[in-house]
Amino acid sequence: MKGILKGGFKMRRTKTIVGLILLVLVLGLVPLLAACGGEDETTTTAAPTDTTAAPTTTAAPTDTTGAPTDTTGAPTEMEPLKIGALLQLSDWYSVVDAADKVDLEYTAQMINDDGGIQVQGKSYKVELVIEDGKSSLDGNTAAATKLVLDEQLQLVVGPGAFFNLATTPIFEQNKVLHVANYNGLNPAEMNADTPYAFLGLDPITQHSTSVKALLQYYPDVKNVALASEDATFAAYESHLLAALERMGVSLAGDPVLFATNAEDYNPVAAKIKAQNPDAVWICVGIDPSYFGIVKGLRTLGYEGPIAFAIDVPSVLGALGDSATGIVGVMSVQLEDPNLAEPMRRLLEMGDPGRHVFGLGPNALYMLRYAIEAADSLDPTAIRDKWETLTTLPTLYGEGFPSGNQLYGLTNHAWARPVPVALVNNGQAEYKPWIIPDVTP
Repeated sequence: MKGILKGGFKMRRTKTIVGLILLVLVLGLVPLLAACGGEDETTTTAAPTDTTAAPTTTAAPTDTTGAPTDTTGAPTEMEPLKIGALLQLSDWYSVVDAADKVDLEYTAQMINDDGGIQVQGKSYKVELVIEDGKSSLDGNTAAATKLVLDEQLQLVVGPGAFFNLATTPIFEQNKVLHVANYNGLNPAEMNADTPYAFLGLDPITQHSTSVKALLQYYPDVKNVALASEDATFAAYESHLLAALERMGVSLAGDPVLFATNAEDYNPVAAKIKAQNPDAVWICVGIDPSYFGIVKGLRTLGYEGPIAFAIDVPSVLGALGDSATGIVGVMSVQLEDPNLAEPMRRLLEMGDPGRHVFGLGPNALYMLRYAIEAADSLDPTAIRDKWETLTTLPTLYGEGFPSGNQLYGLTNHAWARPVPVALVNNGQAEYKPWIIPDVTP
């Protein structure tokens, strides 16, 4: 996700679109593959009262800067701490994780530049041990086995999406604390019987944030037309509808589902417009889906706001001056004056024009603070302390627990502030980041 006002935008747009398409597709399509593992848990309790700021209490330590020194003021040598990272560096998902690998390494460098991880008076230098899951379940099983049995590691970040189905059993059997980037809502990925599993991004908060931003800038919206790609909707449906109910928003009609390989989205746009909604929420899809539906709606004369997870440069490149009335979330650029400082620092490391997904890097960033809060390298001690934390630093600002009922674990799944951009007449206006509603 890149800035929109720089002269080099056109050169960067192509690689941004490719990366974003596969990321959104994976976030969306994998729950279908995972759905055979079990039914989603249902929740009945209402979400906590909505807030506009992250929780203020924390048991996690604050940032420290500079290398540790001894009593003479000379730098001391940090002890190595090997942390596993399971990424998909080959085959179809590598376009996402290859980019994430770059920023995972930058995040480790950031931690080490700040003096490493502090435990019981010692400073530990993060040394990543990265394994390739090869974009398959078998590949992830082999990679997880190597990290646990061959490398004897006790702390691992990743993988993401349905790949957790292959790795969670191995990590749990060996009491390895593992922080997934995100998951596909299959109970087998994380549940009450996986006490060493943590989740850096609760997917329900990610999707529902689009509606929360929509309501913030279009407060008169009472109903929405919900559109989503058809392969994933079954896994997400009950949770998305519950999120709408918690926000006081109703559906204008039945959900409109579409195939991501469609060549013509005008019929989809026509179904949406026929519902005469106050606004449109395109929940899960890929760039061609988003852009095709938006173009179709505007051609049909629909003038209401349209909300979805955007990449600002891609939207402007595809829609140009016709990009208007769009409420977008998740797009990260240096031009955003509200950018959280850790993310700004990460973006400034290396090529500022690269596409930052920030999934695995955020998992590592959170793990660092959980270790320091526990003041221990023991996975069980870290787990026990993590379960007591009500806030934890993330690359995006202060994170907070989300989905305790959904996952059957206390403070294992987390959410964090989300960037917002309004796009009108081919121009983007960056808005203050918002705090997602907690998933019960």
